[in-house]
Amino acid sequence: MSLRILVTNDDGIESSGLHVLAQKLTEVGTVLVFAPSGEYSGASAAVGHLGAGVPDVHQVTRSEMPDADAVYHFDAPPALAALLACQGLLGPAPDLVVSGINPGWNVGYAVHFSGTIGACVTANIFGIPAIAVSQHNVGPDQHWATAAQAAVDQIGRVMVSGELVNVNVPNMPLDKIVGTVDTTLSKRIPYSMHSPELHTIEPGRSSVSFETFGPYEGPAGSDTHAVEAGLVSVTALASTAAAR
Repeated sequence: MSLRILVTNDDGIESSGLHVLAQKLTEVGTVLVFAPSGEYSGASAAVGHLGAGVPDVHQVTRSEMPDADAVYHFDAPPALAALLACQGLLGPAPDLVVSGINPGWNVGYAVHFSGTIGACVTANIFGIPAIAVSQHNVGPDQHWATAAQAAVDQIGRVMVSGELVNVNVPNMPLDKIVGTVDTTLSKRIPYSMHSPELHTIEPGRSSVSFETFGPYEGPAGSDTHAVEAGLVSVTALASTAAAR
């Protein structure tokens, strides 16, 4: 029986990484794409305000991708896409959720803020295995095919374990990848942000500035260290094995 795979992301339906990932996954299952219409990076597992009396403003639009069984996008965060799809909005609940390919790694403490990962966290609540895949954006081009293959390589693992795994991939051709390794989270916060300051504009009103890409801790065995060494990093973030 073919796997029913939900593919989503936090960069929107036009993202090149999403298209390459969906195309690759058609080789191993039936692919349903349900992604935001636009950019939702940094949305984490946000779903927006969904309380009683809130008007339905989420518009779903049909689209197309080569070989994908069905493709939709809508004006809401990726976690809401996963939440609704896992509850049967667009047919039977998926057997697997794959989110990405994010242009830029999601390592260290960034996992708490990433919309790419937020969709997978939401799916995992329903006992559905999930793979979040991101690629380090070093260099003028993205080797999307490398990251897509790295995601496919983890399907067997998560379908047995019920895990949510966070996969981070060096931006290089597949034949240059050194290997794949299980890792822990580094102590890197998103963009290595540091040194925030307030700057007074007028009484009672200020602007904020901060530095980025400063020092961080990425010791051997961590996700950042692995990617920088040319390895695919796989970090288990949760497991629903008991629930399944």
